[in-house]
Amino acid sequence: MKVFIYFSLLLLLLLAFGYVVYLNRSPVELVLTPEFNGEYYRIPPVPLGFLVIGALFLGFLLGYLIAWLASLKR
Repeated sequence: MKVFIYFSLLLLLLLAFGYVVYLNRSPVELVLTPEFNGEYYRIPPVPLGFLVIGALFLGFLLGYLIAWLASLKR
């Protein structure tokens, strides 16, 4: 029963992420640096939803690493 609940939660999470990507599918370019000698460093156009989900995962990872490092300090 526990496996079914975990699978259902995973499926709901994937559906929610897919819905966010579907709603924000317009491509955006993320400029990483200001102009230097007429060149910009940027990522190729990516749907905005992928950047939102990626920022969410990056924030989770950063929070997890900070909590992990704080627990190692004790």
